[in-house]
Amino acid sequence: MKKWLIQHHEVALTSLVLFMVCITRISMAMGNIAYVLIVLLALVTAYIMRNQIVISPMIKTYAKAYTLMVLCMIPSIFGSDNILDSIKSFLNIWVWKSFLFFIILLFIKRKNLLYLMLTVFLYYVGFDSLVAYAYSMLGIETNGFGRSGGLFNGSVMGMAMVLTAVFPVALVVLWDKNFPKSLRIAAGFSTLAMIFGMLGNQSRGSWIFNMGTSLLVSIRYFMKNILYLGIFLAIVIGLGVTVSQNDHYVNRFKSVTNTTTDGSNLGRIYVWDSTIDMIEDHPIIGVGPGEWRKVYRAQYKLPEETQDLNHSHNNFLHIGAESGLLGLIAFVIFGLYVIGISVHRWIQNNNPYDLAVVIGFFSYIFLFGSIDYTWNNSSGIRILWFILAVFLQLGYANRVNENVRG
Repeated sequence: MKKWLIQHHEVALTSLVLFMVCITRISMAMGNIAYVLIVLLALVTAYIMRNQIVISPMIKTYAKAYTLMVLCMIPSIFGSDNILDSIKSFLNIWVWKSFLFFIILLFIKRKNLLYLMLTVFLYYVGFDSLVAYAYSMLGIETNGFGRSGGLFNGSVMGMAMVLTAVFPVALVVLWDKNFPKSLRIAAGFSTLAMIFGMLGNQSRGSWIFNMGTSLLVSIRYFMKNILYLGIFLAIVIGLGVTVSQNDHYVNRFKSVTNTTTDGSNLGRIYVWDSTIDMIEDHPIIGVGPGEWRKVYRAQYKLPEETQDLNHSHNNFLHIGAESGLLGLIAFVIFGLYVIGISVHRWIQNNNPYDLAVVIGFFSYIFLFGSIDYTWNNSSGIRILWFILAVFLQLGYANRVNENVRG
């Protein structure tokens, strides 16, 4: 067993991670089981190979940054009226869910396995997106408004988060010739499928954010290859014509600015106002991890807010309310650090790996995170950690190879 684990731990972990990221939106229970197995296998492997594991400078850098942020969250536990519950929530939100990121960085280093995971994952997201579109068109397993959450009627908002994070990342892979052809084909399929997925899911946030990020990541490639620009324009024009001829899509898009009768918009405005009041009343260490919903419903819920929301629909307001300004500042600094270090490497080396990290993290945390609480979405955050770890690992391997050749 020991010998087998030393020889095959990387393949075993790759299989489990891939299964987990593809199943987690379909079945949270199966995703949780797979996640536990990943952590257990990583712990056993770490013990058996304790004298052989090499911790790269990159892992140390991110571990230090993340640890400093988490330490700033600890005082918020003592702002809670139920310390035991807040300890559990703290461990779940800030510790447990981040394990996947460091496990991939520590144990899955072979480029062929990293590429394999990305390829299968992109095909899965593409298939999930096509199912969402089909369900929406056929009226199967929607939420009553024609909106679909994809396979097995998954979460509508959960799918919107994933589409917002993955779509621009897939474009980077599609446009950039540094990636293997098989992976770029998967990215091409996934990109086209996700366009249909966005029509089936009908998240206005994913529409708007992906319009901006897709143009942002594509400009540099258009300058190198005019064919890419032609493909992009053809898709945009075709999509524009299709959407403009569908009154439902047109009205859905126009409702973005409706703050008088649109229930979704009004609900967010009400809950944001209430959460700001909560932060003002608990400014330093907040109300405690996992305590927002209880405190909100007991003290801050406005009579006009009739949806009985479970979270504040904003990463920064939610974290500010639960962990205070101390935790919020630490969270923002960590986010800017992750983006900043990859932007610096991207400018230096012009590599697609750090570009994917920047656009994926920014889209999920800062963009969609401005209209939803994405940080504690179990399936979404697992997929984000997966994307970040895989691309960071590929970028690190590429830098090591360049140094060796140099």
